[in-house]
Amino acid sequence: MLSMHLKQLFRKPMRTVLCILVLILLTAFFCTSLNLYMDSRHNLQLANDTYTTIAIMELYADVDSRGNIISDVTKAEDYAGYHALTVYGYDLEPIITAPSVKKYDLRARYGAFNEDNIAVRYNDKKQAIPICSEDIIRFKIVPEHQKEAEADKEWNDVEFVDDGRYRIGAESWEDGKFFSRTYNLDIVESAINVYEYEKRPINFYVQLGRIYMDEPLTDTNSLMPSADYADKPDCIILEPNTEYIASITHLSDSNSTFNAASGLYKIQIFTIARDELFRNEYYYYSIGRTEDVDWNYPYEQPFWIYEYDELKSKPEILKKYKQIARAYYINSRSFGVMTTNDLTGIPAFHLGNMFIPEGRMITEEEYASGAKVCMISTDLAKLQGWNVGDKIDFSFYEYNNFVNATIWGSRLSPRYTYTDPDHFFDNGEYEIVGTYNVRPLTGTSAVSASAVSVPWNTIYIPEKSLENAPAEEDRPVTGALLTIWLENGKIEPFIERMNELGITGAKQGDYEARFTFYDQGYSRIQPSLEALSGTAELLLILSSSLLVIAALLLAFFYAQSQKQSIGTMRLLGCSKARAFAAVMLSALIIAVTGALIGATIGHALTASVGESIMANANQTPEEFLAFSAYLAESTQINVEFALGADTRVSLLTCLAALGLFIAGTLVFVLRYLGKGPRELLPRAGE
Repeated sequence: MLSMHLKQLFRKPMRTVLCILVLILLTAFFCTSLNLYMDSRHNLQLANDTYTTIAIMELYADVDSRGNIISDVTKAEDYAGYHALTVYGYDLEPIITAPSVKKYDLRARYGAFNEDNIAVRYNDKKQAIPICSEDIIRFKIVPEHQKEAEADKEWNDVEFVDDGRYRIGAESWEDGKFFSRTYNLDIVESAINVYEYEKRPINFYVQLGRIYMDEPLTDTNSLMPSADYADKPDCIILEPNTEYIASITHLSDSNSTFNAASGLYKIQIFTIARDELFRNEYYYYSIGRTEDVDWNYPYEQPFWIYEYDELKSKPEILKKYKQIARAYYINSRSFGVMTTNDLTGIPAFHLGNMFIPEGRMITEEEYASGAKVCMISTDLAKLQGWNVGDKIDFSFYEYNNFVNATIWGSRLSPRYTYTDPDHFFDNGEYEIVGTYNVRPLTGTSAVSASAVSVPWNTIYIPEKSLENAPAEEDRPVTGALLTIWLENGKIEPFIERMNELGITGAKQGDYEARFTFYDQGYSRIQPSLEALSGTAELLLILSSSLLVIAALLLAFFYAQSQKQSIGTMRLLGCSKARAFAAVMLSALIIAVTGALIGATIGHALTASVGESIMANANQTPEEFLAFSAYLAESTQINVEFALGADTRVSLLTCLAALGLFIAGTLVFVLRYLGKGPRELLPRAGE
C-alpha cells in the first residue's frame, strides 16, 4: 500500500512539483529575510558597542581683554573679540539632562605635590631641566671667591665696582658690544634646593627700571641707589661679605644641565625680579589671539632683594618671604593632575591619537571604587624615572587659570599660591597602571586646538579617588574639560533640543554654546545600517506572514487531494495507522524537498540582497546629513559587519517551513482519518 501511494504521488507530477515550488519560494523568502533581520540586529548592536559619539562644548562670547562679557559691542572700549572661554559657574543641567545624552564627564585639574621628585621638562636640546624657574636664595659675595670669577675675562668685560662694593645692573650693549659680569655666590640657603649656585660663575641682573620710575615702593630699602648712582637707576648696590635674600627667576633655561655629583642643576644666568607668589593671574584675550594667562603685580608684594639683617627688623615682610619660599618649593615638585570618570572621553583618545604603549587602562571597577591608580605619559615617565607599578605620593591643591594648550609648550602648569604651607585638600599614594602616548593631530576640526590637545605632563586619576575634592559646580567649564556622550545616531535631536532651549546661537551679552561631535565614523555607516534594519524587519513580517498562511493553505489542499486515497486504502483493508503513515510520508518528501531547496537558495541570496539594500542607502544619504555641519573630521573605525547568512538561521527557516506544512497536513489528515472510508470517497455525480 505504501509503495502504491508513493507511485501515485508521482502520477500527478504537476501537482507535486507545484507544491514543492511553492514551498521553495516561501522558504527562500523567509530564509533571506530572517537572515537579513538577524544581520541587521547584529550589525546595529555591533555598531553601538564599537562606535561612540561624543560632543565637545565650547562657550563663546564677545569679551574684553579680561574675559568679561560685553553686552553692547558698539559701545565697548576694550573689545577683545569673540572667543572660546573658560567659564566658572555655568549651568550644565539643561544640557546633560537632554534626552539624547547618555552621560557626561566634567574633568577637574589640580596641582599634585610630591616631596621626592623635582618636576622636569625637556629643553630644546632634549635635556631634562626643572620646570620651576623661581627661587628664594640667601647669599653672600665673598671678595676672595669673587676674584676667581673676575679672572674670567671672556665674561667680565666691564667693572662695576666702586669702593669695594658691587653694583649689579642689567645686561647692556654699548657700541655693539655686550657688557656683563659674572659672580661667584656663596649660598647660605636655597628655598627649592634644585639649582647649583655655590661658587659658580653666574651672570645675574636686575629688572628695576619700572619700579624706580613708575611704581613707587611701599617700603624703604637700603639697596636703592644713592644719588651717586643717579646715572644708573637700574642697578642695586651690594656690600661684600654681607648676607642678602632675594627673589630670583629665569633659572630654567636651555643652559641648565644636571650635575650628577651634587644632584642639582647647573645654571649660567638668573634675574633678580618680582616674586611669582603675590602676582595676580587672569585670563587674557585680544583680537585674533586665543585664550592665554597674563598677570599683574600688586603693591603689597615685597621688594625683590633685601639685606637679610635689615629684613629681620621687618617681620611682616620676612613672613612674606617665607611664604614665597614655601610656595616655590612646592611648585618645584608639582605635577599636573586631571580627574576623570572615563579616559575614553578624552578627545585625543576618542580620535585614536592617544594610545597605551605600556601597562593598561584604568578599569571601570577602579573608576567606580575610587582606586588610587593613575596613568602618565611616556615622556613624563622617562623624565621622572617612573615605571608601571611604581607608587607615587601626591598631595593635591587647587589652582586657577587653566589653559590646556599653553604658551609654555602644551603642558599643565600648576601654581601653588597659598600662604598657608599646608593648604592641601587631599593626599594619597597612587600606583602607575599604564602609560600613554599622543600622536600629532591630523585633519581639520571645528573645535579649537586647546580643546583636543593633551599636555604631555598630564597625570590622569579616577574622579572618586579624591574624597575631599571641591564641588563640581565650582569647576571651570571649557572644551578641554567637558565631554558629553550621546546615543549613536542622536546628534540631530540633540542639536534640535539645544536650539529649542536657546543654548546655541550667537547673542550679545550671553554665552553661545558651540558643539562639535565626534562619532568615529558612525554617521557614515548609519544610513546603510538603518536601511538594512528597516527593510529586513519589513521583509521578515511579510515573509513570516506569507509562510504561515501559504504553508497552511498548501497543507489543506494537499490533505484534500489525499482524501480519496485515504478512503481507498481503508476500503482495501489498510489500517488507519498505515494509511496515515503513507500520506504523511509523501507529505514529508514534499516538505523536505521544498524547504531544503528553499533554505539553500535563501542562504545563498542573503549576502547579495543585503549588499544591494545598503548600496542603495548610500546613494541617497541626504536625510542623514542634516547635521553634517556639526561633525568634525573623525578617525574612522573599521568594523567587519555581517552581510551573509548564518547556517543555523537558515536551518531554522528550513525546519520552520517544513514544520508548518507537516503540522497543517497532520491536522487535516487526522480529521479525515476520523471519518468512515466511504465518507472520503466521491459520491455519485461528484
